[in-house]
Amino acid sequence: MSPKLTLQKLAENLIRESSASFTAEDFEKRIQEKWQREISTSTLKQLKKKLSYHHHLIGTDSNEFLPVQVILQKIGNLPLSIRLGKFEIENKVFFPGHRLIPFVSNGKSEPDLTFLDPEGKEISKEKQPFPIEDIIRYYQYSGPIHFPDEIKVNDWVPGKSALIVTAWDLSQIIRQHKLKEGDVLLINLVDYEKGIFSIQPCHKNDLHLARLKMRSLFTSMEATLSRLCDNDSFCSAGLEKQLLYTLYHTDETLLRVPAFSLTDFLESLTELEVATCEEGGGKLVPVWKNHPSQFICEEKPRVPRGETGSLDKIFRDLSQAFNRDEFVAILYTVMGSDAYKLELVFNTLFGGEGKLFRNQKQHEVFYSHLRRLLKKICTELKNPEPKVIATLRDQTVGIKLSLIGVLRFLEENEVGLKDLPPDLLEKIHDLDHFCRETLTRLADRSQIPDLKFIHDARLAIKIILPHAASLEEEIYYQLGFY
Repeated sequence: MSPKLTLQKLAENLIRESSASFTAEDFEKRIQEKWQREISTSTLKQLKKKLSYHHHLIGTDSNEFLPVQVILQKIGNLPLSIRLGKFEIENKVFFPGHRLIPFVSNGKSEPDLTFLDPEGKEISKEKQPFPIEDIIRYYQYSGPIHFPDEIKVNDWVPGKSALIVTAWDLSQIIRQHKLKEGDVLLINLVDYEKGIFSIQPCHKNDLHLARLKMRSLFTSMEATLSRLCDNDSFCSAGLEKQLLYTLYHTDETLLRVPAFSLTDFLESLTELEVATCEEGGGKLVPVWKNHPSQFICEEKPRVPRGETGSLDKIFRDLSQAFNRDEFVAILYTVMGSDAYKLELVFNTLFGGEGKLFRNQKQHEVFYSHLRRLLKKICTELKNPEPKVIATLRDQTVGIKLSLIGVLRFLEENEVGLKDLPPDLLEKIHDLDHFCRETLTRLADRSQIPDLKFIHDARLAIKIILPHAASLEEEIYYQLGFY
């Protein structure tokens, strides 16, 4: 006996069977014709609302939708290229990661994917632990369903903690085709729904003649994406949907390239950048796009009242531009590196003022907290830490110290935050918000952050570092009072 057809199932069938773009009104009309029973207004509203978030549909606005299956019929034969790095060659495995974008189905997690060798035989796979810093870069643009979430924590030596991922065995293909670092796997989509791909090895020299064609494709795609990203709903879509839609609307002559490489495309961008999606993964947004400011900056006079409680209370009393967790994270970086001098960092943090504290008691309480912190940090620095976490903390601390340095510079020139142009003020706010959120998560060395946080923060730092550098350039050299 066949299962009873529900309204939700009918809606799903209509979406999957769609062979052309349609509007929300078209969808409502079709579902009412098929259901042949009364459907409440609220139910119809909910069904239409789900169209915007459906994995098999791409909407460029709130009303028109293009089925993924229609796109695949046009561009599904375009191979993807995965360039093999030193790590994959040495271990004779490969990890698809974000390099399968945009052809990896949102309905399949990475371990469920199937890869066929040049003879059509399934390539064996198994879960293996690898050092986090060696693996994480393959997944920095992956959405939550494709991002590995198993971590093997080494309680004795945290620096040896590993990420457990599915690795596909390349030993036979590497041997037969004499592949070396820099050579490429051409990945062809066989079945989107089932997550099946075929692999064809390719030596890097064979792709050199197509560089101009690839450049033409990338330039055309960026121009199209720049126009589409003016639409807020498209701008908020994930990287997979944005690329699928753009490739579908690209001239077929430009698609006659040996393969499409996500990483090569992202590296070619000049007017767009990758930002983090609210649901995880990445999305492309214009570099120049301004977001309305939602905050008001008020400068408070630095007149301490003598608070002697926790470090956070003392810092608030002193109107410092950092909290206790940020201070601890800064100390980890400064004391664990030869690149900083503690005295100079303290001069930057506290303004170099001889009479910072309200009274002697506040002075003594602060240094009591500091002595305990330094003792604890010195002990913990003797134990190794995962490199990816230490690097992320060090990069974020660098941005935070840069921001505080900017603040001190403005103070010396008697320029207040309220005097800055709105775009500079917003940039400072965004950078400081990132630093506070990130350093708060990295202030306790004994707690390894969850992988989603590491993934999102590593992705964000790639975007933020150029903005931090440009902020210094604007403050120090372009405001006219340097």
